[in-house]
Amino acid sequence: MIEEVVHNSKLRVAVIGAGIAGCCLTIGLSQNPLLDIHLYEAYPKVEVRGAGLAFHGNAIKAMDLVSPGIKKAYFKKSHFMANEQDIEMATQIIVGSGAHAGTLIAELGRAKGRRTVHRAHFIQGLLEDVIPEDRVHFDKRMVSISEIEATDANTPRVVVTFADGTVEKFDALFGSEGVKSPTRRFILGTDHPAVNAVNHAGWRCFNSLVPMEKARRVVPRESIEKVRMFCTPLGYINGLPVDLGRTYSISCYQRDDKAPYDEKSGFDAREWKRFSPEVTSLVALLERDPREDWKIQDHDHAPTYYRGRVAMLGDAAHATGPHAGNGAAQAIEDAAILTQVFAHVEAESHIDAALKAFDEVRRPRSQRVVEITRQFGRLYSQGEEERDIEDMKRQMKEGGMYTNGVNMDAQVQAAILAFERATAA
Repeated sequence: MIEEVVHNSKLRVAVIGAGIAGCCLTIGLSQNPLLDIHLYEAYPKVEVRGAGLAFHGNAIKAMDLVSPGIKKAYFKKSHFMANEQDIEMATQIIVGSGAHAGTLIAELGRAKGRRTVHRAHFIQGLLEDVIPEDRVHFDKRMVSISEIEATDANTPRVVVTFADGTVEKFDALFGSEGVKSPTRRFILGTDHPAVNAVNHAGWRCFNSLVPMEKARRVVPRESIEKVRMFCTPLGYINGLPVDLGRTYSISCYQRDDKAPYDEKSGFDAREWKRFSPEVTSLVALLERDPREDWKIQDHDHAPTYYRGRVAMLGDAAHATGPHAGNGAAQAIEDAAILTQVFAHVEAESHIDAALKAFDEVRRPRSQRVVEITRQFGRLYSQGEEERDIEDMKRQMKEGGMYTNGVNMDAQVQAAILAFERATAA
C-alpha cells in the first residue's frame, strides 16, 4: 500500500543521507524557521566502520559558520592529540622508505587543539546531541526522484519515492548520500561521463582498529601522539587514536598498479615490511586483523551541483580521496555555504537563487580540492628513483595552503552576493 505524505505551510526540505554532510546541513538549515527539514538515512542505524579523521583548520572554520553545536559534538566525541588546547598541530607527511626515509615533506591542516575522531562517532554525536530525533528518519532508502510542474507557490516540486512505498513531496531536496549517490544520477543524467565514481589510480584501503594498549607496545610514541603519514612506493600508511583515545586506527592506502592485489590472499604485509621501522610497526598491527578493505573512489568533475530544486553536496557532489585529508572538510564547507545562503531565503521563489549561488561558489573550490588530492596521492606513491624531495615539498605546500588556508568569510560573502544578483535578475 502506497502512503503519500502531504505538504504543510512551511517549505519542506529533504536531506538524503545522514553522513557528515547531511547531518551538518540539517543542523544549519534548521535555523531558518521557514524551513521544515527532514533527514533520511537508508540504513537502520549508523555503523562504526571506515577510518578515523583529524579535521584540518578549514573544517573547524566551517563548523563555526554552520552551528556551535557541531563543534561541541566534535569536541565531545574526539580525542586530543596533545594535552593543551592551544598547541598547534598538523598532519606530518614523512618519507617512509629509501635514502630519504624519515624526511618531513609537509605539515598539513595546522590548527590549535587538534583532535581525532572516528567519523561514525562524530555522526553519532550530531544525531544524539544536536539534531532533534523527530527530524531523522532511518531505514528510508530513496529509490526515485522526480520533479513536477508547479501550479502555484504552494505546490511542492520534488517528489521522492522510498523503498518502503512511501511517497513524499518537497520544495527542495539535497542529496548527501555518498559516492554512489542516486541524487547525482538524477542531476547529471544516467549517461553523463561524470555520473559514476572512478578510481583512476587503483587505490584501495586496508583498515584495522586495535585497542590502544596493544598499539602502545608496538608503535613509536610519536606516532600515537601525532598524526604521521608515511609515504612508500606502494602508497602510504598512518595511524591515529579514535574512540576518545581508547582505540588506534591503522589505515594502509595501496595502489593496485604498484602492488597487485589478490582478492583471495588479501593484504600482503610482506610487501610493506621492507620499508622504514615506523612503517613496519604500523604494518605489524594491521596484518594481525585487516578487517576492512575497500576501493578508494572519487568523482570526475560535474558541470553542475544542482538541477531544478534538487542539489547535491559532500561526496555525492565531489567525492574526494583521503590523500589530502580534506574530504569531510569539504562536506562541512558545503553545509556552511548553504546554511549562510539559506538564512536569506524568505520565500519559495528564493530557492532557485540560493542553489545557483551555492553552485557558483562551491563547485570551483571543491573540484580543485579533488585535483589537489589526486596530485598528493601521486606524490606519496612515487618510486624512490622518482622522488624530488624539494619539488614534493613545494607542491604539498602550495596544495596545503589552498585546502587549509581558505577564507571562509569571503566564500560566504561571495555566495550571498551571488544570491542577491540571482534574486534581483
